[in-house]
Amino acid sequence: MSKVEDAIDAALLAQLRSTVETLESIAADRRLLAALTPDERKRLLIAVGAVYIPDQAARRRMVKAVVRLRKVERTQRDEHVREETGIRELRRKPVFTTPNVFPPPATEQGEPLGEPGPEARTHLADERHCYACKTHFTEVHHFYDQLCPSCAEFNFRKRTELADLTGRVALLTGGRVKIGYQAGLKLLRAGAHLIVTTRFPRDSAMRYASEPDFDQWGHRLEVFGLDLRHTPSVEAFCREMLSTRTRLDFIVNNACQTVRRPPEFYAHMMEGENAALHTMPEHVRRLVGAYEGLRGYHLLPGVPQGALATSLSEVAGLTHAAALSQVALLPEELQAQKSL
Repeated sequence: MSKVEDAIDAALLAQLRSTVETLESIAADRRLLAALTPDERKRLLIAVGAVYIPDQAARRRMVKAVVRLRKVERTQRDEHVREETGIRELRRKPVFTTPNVFPPPATEQGEPLGEPGPEARTHLADERHCYACKTHFTEVHHFYDQLCPSCAEFNFRKRTELADLTGRVALLTGGRVKIGYQAGLKLLRAGAHLIVTTRFPRDSAMRYASEPDFDQWGHRLEVFGLDLRHTPSVEAFCREMLSTRTRLDFIVNNACQTVRRPPEFYAHMMEGENAALHTMPEHVRRLVGAYEGLRGYHLLPGVPQGALATSLSEVAGLTHAAALSQVALLPEELQAQKSL
């Protein structure tokens, strides 16, 4: 049922449909009008004329209402089409499954699952701008809902594309969660030796170690704590890399605070970052071994927040990266935000 039908009472809608049939019968045989009195015929013709050619104000109102309802219908149809794409399906999942863990199963025809043929393609009622090239498009890709078919197919192929990076060394900043984490996994699964920096190294190490194929690439992963907002710490980290590494093939500069979080947002992570190292599983400890050796094994047992800024070392962003997240930088951050 359309939105126009939804807006009309069901009984009245049935009467309208019956009226249409009656008028069609009269148009086919005008002798039926002879059964009416002159006054009844006049009422009928005036009513039909008012419907066919209403006054200007009524006509504008009717046209606007119909256009508005049709637009809502098209928008809802298009939204339903976009909701069926693969990328939106992934977003609806409570836990994101990392790609490229194992090769996808193939269909009987030998085609990868999730790639329907031309007969399964869907189209939008209204054109949209491609997010990448700005071209107008109506055909919707099976995975991407905001890209034209050309850009969507190119990006979809690149999404699962791999290259042999055996022997290469990569440095990835901000590799704990989201796109940085996905980039880290892809580099590791491609054979690279990966150095990850993050403000929360232990949490990051636990995440990587929980992957089902960790035993295949875990020996090529190192995780360092580093707060890139602290310039002296960044310089110290660079000196460490220059003195201990023989090569660095590429750097992925992913770390960035697009949305700044108050200290309370990260408070729950401090227990794990400040816990004794031996409480972590052995395979996780190996990931942060070089970092813990660099900063020393004696963590601050518990520094009051007011004294934190003066208690940290000159390279606090390296030795106490997680602790810097608890330093209040704005007046309102001195008050605990219970809503978080």
